[in-house]
Amino acid sequence: MAVGGFVDDGARALYVAALDAAMAALPPHESHDVVTGWGTVRVHRFGSGAGTPVLLLPGRTGTTAMWAPNLPVLAARRTVWALDLLGEPGASTQTAPITGDADQASWLAEVVDALGGPLHVVGASLGGRWGTELAVRHPHLVRSLALLEPAHTLSRLRPGFVLASLASVVGARRCFLRYAGGERPPADDPLGPVLELGSATYRMALGPPGYPTDAALRSLAMPVLALLGGRSTVGDAQRGAARARRCLPDVEIEVWPEATHALPSACADAVDARLEAFHARVDG
Repeated sequence: MAVGGFVDDGARALYVAALDAAMAALPPHESHDVVTGWGTVRVHRFGSGAGTPVLLLPGRTGTTAMWAPNLPVLAARRTVWALDLLGEPGASTQTAPITGDADQASWLAEVVDALGGPLHVVGASLGGRWGTELAVRHPHLVRSLALLEPAHTLSRLRPGFVLASLASVVGARRCFLRYAGGERPPADDPLGPVLELGSATYRMALGPPGYPTDAALRSLAMPVLALLGGRSTVGDAQRGAARARRCLPDVEIEVWPEATHALPSACADAVDARLEAFHARVDG
């Protein structure tokens, strides 16, 4: 099995320029590399507040830059770590095949251990799926788990989303990105070129994520917060909420009726406040 990479050096250079521009819009931060068995992971540290630090896991191709609307508030209250996922476009570099969910959890575990875990893990979209896998397989590293519109975690992917993702393979990437998010981003949003160039010029070598079993969810003893969008094009919020209440031992679950899959950014103020209240409750 291969590893992911850009189609050529020119594509990489264009992407790096776009990512650098998006990262320049973020609050002041320090960047570090963590070497794992599957590659080198770029992590960024924001803030230096008290309390258990937070780790932000982005959605597919989102990179740390996707958290621009949330970081000013979150990093004002406590230390926040954010990373770029291995095997995807971003500043992390994959060096060995990621063969499935166990590998995804393992490289994340190596990163969290290097950062001094346990941490409050916050995952958006596919980041929520991998945060859940980390919590199932390495629970000692996860102080709490927050799922923001998690993909293929509490409910399965909607058929329409799967069809739209297949269409993106044959060139309709911009339409797919807009469909998946459910929101029309501002024309000057620096994240736009990052998403478009990453989707168009980076060839991933990752299989589809598995769907966590009810037994896996029931094994999660740490507190879990799940915020779901009622207008999500990715998952069914009502089904996901019902499954969360049925399977998760310690869960706070909310469905925001007017929210889309872009909930973390489109509802940033409300999300930030909800995360802070949740983390404060867990920290006691």
